[in-house]
Amino acid sequence: MGIASMGDIKYTSDGRKVLVVGKLNAEQHIVQEIFICGGQEVPSGENFVVSGLHDEPVESWKEKNLRELDERYDKTKKEIEARIGKAHRRLNLAESKSKHRAGALLSFAQNSDSEQLQTLYAFMAGEITHFFVNAYSAEIITWGDNLPYDVDSWGGRLSIDGMKLVTLFGNSKGRLDYRINRYSDGGGTNTRIVPCRSYEEALAKAQSVLDVEAELYVGGERKGWSPDRWLGIDGIKVPADALEKFTAKKREAQLARIDNLKAEIADLSEKLND
Repeated sequence: MGIASMGDIKYTSDGRKVLVVGKLNAEQHIVQEIFICGGQEVPSGENFVVSGLHDEPVESWKEKNLRELDERYDKTKKEIEARIGKAHRRLNLAESKSKHRAGALLSFAQNSDSEQLQTLYAFMAGEITHFFVNAYSAEIITWGDNLPYDVDSWGGRLSIDGMKLVTLFGNSKGRLDYRINRYSDGGGTNTRIVPCRSYEEALAKAQSVLDVEAELYVGGERKGWSPDRWLGIDGIKVPADALEKFTAKKREAQLARIDNLKAEIADLSEKLND
């Protein structure tokens, strides 16, 4: 039998759940407190008299205020802990960035050679007059040609859309790369350029790159090499052994093409005679 069938269930002002046993007068009731026993609610203990019973559990202003303070404290604590955690992550990220930046600067300072730094100084001092452009078609361009300008030649017109800006790339190994974009707004592909103080210096830079390419080609470490991309540079010298190998391979390809064409012609002639 449940406690509800025993009588009215009420709550005292101090929060106890009780079973109403009887009524003493208009203001007072005889009650018995309800306890939990074996997971069940059971009236137990001596009867006592109380005044002011309630249909629902009541909460004093003090208890309510303390409960709300606890709830606000827990909420504020979580918010503060979240902000502290976020601040710690930002601090760790900033510290990591600072370490990498300092390490990169130190490594660059230790590994960069004087020649590259002198080139940078010359560029800033306005001493650069030529550029070796190491692109698909290698060339040497004089400062003042089309290199620093974005020239619009569409439809036969010639107009300047703006000046191109040279971009300097560097890494912690001390290497400096100068690049220039196709358009003045920084768009399009970028091309590696080597600043030089004279045409002779630019020619020497180009020749050193060509010599390395030719050596790798002759040694079989580089495939598909061609001297054609260097023909636009006045004074460049293609190494004889590389040119000889290229010419021989080109002749082999031409002879193979001739043999293929002869075979194709013979096959067509045979079909026509059938």
